Amino acid sequence: MQTVFITGISRGIGLALCAQALERGDHVIGVARNPQASPDLLKLQNRFKELKIISLDLCQEDAAEKILEHLFEVPVIDVLINNAGIYEHGISKQSFLKSFEVNSYVPFMITEALLSKLKRSSSPKLVNVSSVMGGITDNSSGDAYAYRSSKSALNMIHKCLSLEHSWLTCLAIHPGWVKTSMGGEGAVLLPKTSAHGIWDVIEKIRPEESGAFKDYNGHHLNW
Repeated sequence: MQTVFITGISRGIGLALCAQALERGDHVIGVARNPQASPDLLKLQNRFKELKIISLDLCQEDAAEKILEHLFEVPVIDVLINNAGIYEHGISKQSFLKSFEVNSYVPFMITEALLSKLKRSSSPKLVNVSSVMGGITDNSSGDAYAYRSSKSALNMIHKCLSLEHSWLTCLAIHPGWVKTSMGGEGAVLLPKTSAHGIWDVIEKIRPEESGAFKDYNGHHLNW
């Protein structure tokens, strides 16, 4: 049994990651901006006493402080999964700023806030849900400027954290093209399939692989 912290658990991949962790006996602390709007999340809460939900907008100025207040009696985090993200279609300044705030800064902010609790784990892991669209080498179609660049920034943040904290096993992971509100109906994967693969990669990653960028099948990806 381990203690897992996951952001963006109200739907999609985050909800599936949360459900699968609970089903295998983990304690899960999850963040959702509006948990009352997610019937599936509320069902999980009724079913599993091991689930603690924090209702919070992670873009609030005091988000880190509020998270730590909720975790006052939680001494250890074994796995941190920065899953929450957005896909902005526009090319406006606002689209770029919002993308970088949610997809790049928020994961960094949460990680910094929880480092002391991760350090108390015997096998701490940091997982940043990135995207193959953040890879420069594999960009063959262009477009999605704000989203792509914010995920590239997340990859750089991930790499920096892996170098600065050698005690922490860091993984950036591409979840695949998933049928979610972000991925759309044309996507090929169900959230539960992606989540199962992500958990498998998390369980198998070795400390010496820290800093890797992989997909949900465990394949190494280009930066």
